Amino acid sequence: MLPTYKTLSFSLRPARADDSAKLAALALQVWLHTYAAKGISDAIANYVHSELTPAKFAQLLNEAHLVVAEQDGNLLGYAAIKIGRPWENYAASTVELATLYVQAHYTGKNIGTQLLQYASAWAQQQHQQPLWLMVNAQNENAIRFYHKHGYTKIGTHYFKLEDGEYENHVLLGPDEKP
Repeated sequence: MLPTYKTLSFSLRPARADDSAKLAALALQVWLHTYAAKGISDAIANYVHSELTPAKFAQLLNEAHLVVAEQDGNLLGYAAIKIGRPWENYAASTVELATLYVQAHYTGKNIGTQLLQYASAWAQQQHQQPLWLMVNAQNENAIRFYHKHGYTKIGTHYFKLEDGEYENHVLLGPDEKP
């Protein structure tokens, strides 16, 4: 069994079904803050209203392992880990860190690092290291964060939205290089 980490003023724990509404609200907040820098377009509005819903998170809880960072019953961040999902150009790793979101108010407070370490430990426990992930090519803060933790770029993928395609870097965790 994975340990529950207690760190200063927040703790990490596996997400539960009753977290679905809070996960959706957190994802919506972080996603809009990160990707809607030029305002809310039709494409963005349609995406968040269809994909970042409590029902989608309830479904995701059945398809992935989610861990939340929590303080006094409030979610500060979360990570979603999907098993059996190799990147199309690198099949050696089948564990995807699908999402790592931390509220902007709590960045720089070790929450992202703790979530990443938990995700890596969980993946290792499943004997499917290393983690791989995609990060928006314009998200310089996230790219710096992952590089600081030993992740390296192994490719490019394009995220499709109604209004176009957005470049993502595909990164591989520090345990293996192609």
